[in-house]
Amino acid sequence: MEIINLDVLPKDGERLAEELEKGNMVAARSAGDFLYIIEREGYFTMFSHSIGAPGGGRRQFPKDDKHRAAIRKIAEMSDSVFLVEFDPSLNIYGVMYSAEEGILSMFPGGGEGGDAEVEFEIPQ
Repeated sequence: MEIINLDVLPKDGERLAEELEKGNMVAARSAGDFLYIIEREGYFTMFSHSIGAPGGGRRQFPKDDKHRAAIRKIAEMSDSVFLVEFDPSLNIYGVMYSAEEGILSMFPGGGEGGDAEVEFEIPQ
């Protein structure tokens, strides 16, 4: 897979945890801030980025019960949650950039009226 796949996730902490266990990335959005979460080698790594900012932050936490509970809570606290499927050989920063651009193109938020309603139709 040389591209990333994006999907909207329900704001469900258990589902978020399941996707991380599968090796996927989860992107949580609250207004103009994104939090990207991955699970690798017994740690949760979180990257934060504000829309339009030149840089972001990075934190790493052990994969223990305390931090699992905190990760699950992120789903409930966020405005929206997205699944990011990607090839692990890809540059992680490139994956996050692509995911953010994809999410913002579909759900721009902010401004007048917030996100537009997106309607998917299956041709008959």
